[in-house]
Amino acid sequence: MRFRKSITIFKGLKVNFSKSGVSVTVGGKGVSANVGPKGVFLNTSIPGTGLYDRKKIADFGGGEKKKTAGATQRLDGAEVAAQAEMIKLEAVNDAFVNIGAAACDMPNWSERELAERPDPEAVEAAIEAWLGQLQLPIDFKVSFEYEDGALLADMDLPEIEQLPAQKAQQTADGTLKQKDKTQKELKGEYARCVFGLGIFCASHCFAVTPHMERILLSAYTQRRDARTGELEDTYIYSVIFEREAFERRGYQNEEPEAFLLRFRNRVNKGADGTLKKIVPYGPEDLEQR
Repeated sequence: MRFRKSITIFKGLKVNFSKSGVSVTVGGKGVSANVGPKGVFLNTSIPGTGLYDRKKIADFGGGEKKKTAGATQRLDGAEVAAQAEMIKLEAVNDAFVNIGAAACDMPNWSERELAERPDPEAVEAAIEAWLGQLQLPIDFKVSFEYEDGALLADMDLPEIEQLPAQKAQQTADGTLKQKDKTQKELKGEYARCVFGLGIFCASHCFAVTPHMERILLSAYTQRRDARTGELEDTYIYSVIFEREAFERRGYQNEEPEAFLLRFRNRVNKGADGTLKKIVPYGPEDLEQR
């Protein structure tokens, strides 16, 4: 760990089944299945991000009807629950992969906030408090320290294996089945996720104080050393974010990778989409322009 403060964000995901239908909770609130005359609708969101998904998972009338060759079959409760679980996982994965779109806009600062430079420990405490209440559908860890208008942070990223390797695909009879993602799809989703996660976290850190001018964020994962066979921390991107770009409205609509590459960065992406090992920036690099 390169920086003195460290906090782990633990996975927050819970699924409940009841007589009235399927209830899903992600991060403590807001995600549920609505059961009514028109059927079952699964509503999935990640708290605090604004990401929201609503999908119909079943029609009612003694079970969901499913067309088969020359006959009509009704899905029983277990099958409906299985379909609900599949769509829930798909929706949560989609929301997390696209988390960069949920980066925040900067607050409207008061004259006092603009005039007074906060104590570095107060800034670190505010960041720690925000990270401490954050719940996402996957674990990750951040270590950081703040001084002289700059935040230095290392992020221990989720592994690519933690993203679902399958996706839900609708069949001709309207039900869902699992289909394996291609390696290209998996690597594309992973890059979008880890770049977006960095942008999401950086935006909320910039929102702590108007006096934070830059964020040096380096992100790493665990990979096995080819020589020793041991797992080691492998940095896969390092970027120096400048505050100005985060103060512009609508920056969240940019592709996460394209937005991140606008800043001074160290990224080595292979032709097959693999994010290769890099040497991260250090505090001395903040002095260079």
